[in-house]
Amino acid sequence: MKFRPIPVLMYHHIADDREVTPKQFEAHLRHLKEKGYRTPSLKELYAVLTGGKETSDKLVVITFDDGYSDNWICAWPLLKKHGFRAVIFVTTERLREGGGTRPTLAEGALSPDTQARERAPEGFLTWDELEAMTSSGVFEAGSHTHTHRGFVKLSSYADLGWELETSAALIEGHTGTRPLSLGWPWGHHERSWEGAVRKAGYRLAFTTVTGVNRPGCDPLYLKRIKVARGDMSWFRGRMLLHGLPIVSRLYGGMYGLDRRLKRRL
Repeated sequence: MKFRPIPVLMYHHIADDREVTPKQFEAHLRHLKEKGYRTPSLKELYAVLTGGKETSDKLVVITFDDGYSDNWICAWPLLKKHGFRAVIFVTTERLREGGGTRPTLAEGALSPDTQARERAPEGFLTWDELEAMTSSGVFEAGSHTHTHRGFVKLSSYADLGWELETSAALIEGHTGTRPLSLGWPWGHHERSWEGAVRKAGYRLAFTTVTGVNRPGCDPLYLKRIKVARGDMSWFRGRMLLHGLPIVSRLYGGMYGLDRRLKRRL
């Protein structure tokens, strides 16, 4: 059986004041549907990657990092409308208790202002919204650690094991489901962290390394494609590029080298 590469798309915000607007995001979803893609559950993804299931289907995984409120207001109703699943990696310290649910675009809400107070309490989901998103079957919740280390890039973890377990326990307590997946803040990950990841019960971990995934790859080091622009010419081009395994590997290698050089400079 011929296995297709599995792209994992990485979004953050979906809002009119961001790089991907709701209108553009809906165009992305329409394009994926027209090209015959479907979104697997994380259990199915794990089975395909580890050899427990064979499929020739065109799979794509849609992910969101951080847990911003616009993922509920703007992205959730569009995913539901077009029949796609997504994974949201939430920074559990930032989610609010007792906040209820806000109106969505489908209920007449406007796209929120995400720039002015991005990391203020109202900039993130409430636990009630996350519960509604996951109970609908449209979203699966994953961990983005508990604190995201204060959103300070490359800051060290005080206690990684505590971060991973606390986040998993909070997600399970509010949604009723233990998370299978972890999205590393800033994509920073180390081989020595595998033990803590496994101990907390995660079976899939997502990086920010550019590329696609195939059966047999390590499920704790999954690659993603950052959706940095909303226009369709860019999106079509990236989906086409990463649909060609050899070209995708070459591009990912060059992009990774470029990032390493920039960090050194």
